[in-house]
Amino acid sequence: MKRKGGYVLFSSYFAKLITFAISVFIIRLLPKEEFGYIAYASTIISFIAPFKGLGMDQGLLRYGSIAGSQQLKKLYFNQTIKKGLLYSILTVILICVITPILSINMKEAFIFILIMSIQIIGLLLIETIKIYTRIIHLNKLYANITIYNNLFLFIGVVSASSLWGAYGYVISLVLIPIFYSVFLLFKLRLFQYNSNQQIVYSTKSFLSYGFYMSLGGMLSQLLYAVDIMLIGNLIKDAEAVAQYKTSNIIPFSLLILPVAILTTDFVHLANKSEENKKAIWHYYLNYLKIMFFISLCILGTFYFFSEEILSIFGKEYSKDNNLMFVFSVGVVGALLLRIPLGNILSAIGWPKINALFSVIVLVINLIAGYYCVLNYGILGAAYTTIALMWFSGILSLFALIYYLRK
Repeated sequence: MKRKGGYVLFSSYFAKLITFAISVFIIRLLPKEEFGYIAYASTIISFIAPFKGLGMDQGLLRYGSIAGSQQLKKLYFNQTIKKGLLYSILTVILICVITPILSINMKEAFIFILIMSIQIIGLLLIETIKIYTRIIHLNKLYANITIYNNLFLFIGVVSASSLWGAYGYVISLVLIPIFYSVFLLFKLRLFQYNSNQQIVYSTKSFLSYGFYMSLGGMLSQLLYAVDIMLIGNLIKDAEAVAQYKTSNIIPFSLLILPVAILTTDFVHLANKSEENKKAIWHYYLNYLKIMFFISLCILGTFYFFSEEILSIFGKEYSKDNNLMFVFSVGVVGALLLRIPLGNILSAIGWPKINALFSVIVLVINLIAGYYCVLNYGILGAAYTTIALMWFSGILSLFALIYYLRK
């Protein structure tokens, strides 16, 4: 808390609460089939999103954290915004070009993929601004930006979707972060910096680190995306996609617990990796002491009350063949192993290892997922996902142990 981590934790939980509220509102508002098309499109964008700016924002987080002066941090920020924006626009164009292929078996998702691809630009802007506040240790400002961005999203989504349905929903998701980011850039005077500063780390260094971070992030996100894409293309049923997505919304929302903690401590861990390896291991052990008991509560809750919890989204979603509990088992693996260890490996400067593990998991996911979806439907997709959440976490644990023994 001495790093004002409480602000970050609160804002992260608040953001997840708003996201959940939006999900409940949209799922209850839209027909199940239409929500299935949006869920399919959103899944595609979510796994491409880590490549926003070709990872320049991740380079800012790493090299900005260890930069020697505030002016240098600001110079890195401006470099990230300018070049990252160009790369993001190129990414959007590429998505638009391949959208006919991505939607070949879910044709009604075509327009939603096109619109939501622009979300890449807004994500780059808002996330880069938030990263800058973290590297200059203004966690309270980071929290405020997160809270206001999500409040504006909630107001915009509820208003626009009530008036224009699904199109109002996706357009508000795209435009609100862009408008708010532009406001912040001028409000905080983030374009004012000393251009005569000597750059310690080049754009090449940013791109090299950021590329592997983004590749790892994209491949990791595919663990949550491949199943929905397989369901959409093999079963070809938008309602099955909607049911699968709805059943994992609440369990996967709990992943904010480790993400919020590691977001708060990433800069601290990056610095510790240069000074004291043992401190990183002690940090992880202390983390496990907290998360172990939380994990038991999660398993118990979803085992006994999953059907009642699902009724929040409406009666048509309440029968899910125990999918929600299955997802909770995978979430526990992510809480204890996958997310904390993946972030720690990134903090110590090992993004290539994360990317390698993600490639291994992706290959297994594609092969096993294809077989399981064909033979066991959406339940088979869920079993594949949770098994790989545990497997990838165990790989990361072995990597951390190797690092500590070097």
